[in-house]
Amino acid sequence: MRLALILALAAGTASAQTCRIDIGAVEARIADLEPHYGMVLSDIGCENPTNPAHVLMCDAAEDPQAVIWRMGRLDDLAWVHAVENATGQEVDKTDPPRDEDFIARRDACTDESCLCAALIQHTNDSLGGTSPYPQ
Repeated sequence: MRLALILALAAGTASAQTCRIDIGAVEARIADLEPHYGMVLSDIGCENPTNPAHVLMCDAAEDPQAVIWRMGRLDDLAWVHAVENATGQEVDKTDPPRDEDFIARRDACTDESCLCAALIQHTNDSLGGTSPYPQ
């Protein structure tokens, strides 16, 4: 298991350029959403991640060159925004509902390319035309 995690980390570092996105646009959209959704946190705990997708995400949280963690932040905010817009009801920002189907897809990823694709699709689904990613 430890070898698998080391290999996953190495693959994540080698593919740091996999997510070809406009990080400035991602940061701008995060800045738009954070005033209302800032209390929303990731469902991923980085204390001792064992799932390869979580290892890649948590590793990116510590690397200023990696964008995948910021993409995850945008996706978390976008999802709660979408839920509130769809239901017309405000949700508990400290314990928002989660999209279990998306989490299963994301957590099945073993490389950054898969994570990028999953996050882009989910964020686009949540934000529609206001997503910073191509549709």
